[in-house]
Amino acid sequence: MQVDLRVAQLLSSRLCHDLVGPIGAVNTGLELFQEGFDDDEKALGLVADSAGEASRRLTFFRGAFGFGAGDKGEATLNEARNLAVGLLASGKVALDWPEDADASLQTSAVKVILNMVLMASESLPRGGAVGIDFAVLDEGLGVAVTATGEDARLREDLQSALAEGAAAEDLTARNVHGYFAQCLARDSGALIEHSRGLGGEIRFAVMFPPATDC
Repeated sequence: MQVDLRVAQLLSSRLCHDLVGPIGAVNTGLELFQEGFDDDEKALGLVADSAGEASRRLTFFRGAFGFGAGDKGEATLNEARNLAVGLLASGKVALDWPEDADASLQTSAVKVILNMVLMASESLPRGGAVGIDFAVLDEGLGVAVTATGEDARLREDLQSALAEGAAAEDLTARNVHGYFAQCLARDSGALIEHSRGLGGEIRFAVMFPPATDC
């Protein structure tokens, strides 16, 4: 799979944007501690919580964008689940990913699933729940990711990034992960589809051919 240099640059920008918040909070906590803040325990708590969040986000993005999801071309669904749990641990979105669903997949497929979880969580501006379902079929491994919550919506820029014919020059740091995930899916012989359910939930679905299910 060939990825435009602009895509790599935008993914780097997205990563920095999502890390600057918790890292900035770490600096704030350290400054409070150094300035003799009345409540040292609170300042150190801010440092610990923010450092933990930064670490979890970095680990997730390493798996979703880089080579963190398996070092031999494969990764398990349980490994992917742990990364998703870490990403959503401190936010308003709950994760419903069955612990008993495990299998080894090509890392590209795992990256697609992680990015689907990311897009689903971004579709819940007021919080809610992201649910994951897996189905082993004759056609391959089916994966469905559902975002349920008040005002659930898939942003138009992400819809554009997922669409056929999306151009790298039209991407931004806010939607580049959708384009990247769709490229990975197509490279695996699959396609990420999205829809709105009758209850207003946002649904993502992909079917990985048997060749990608190890």
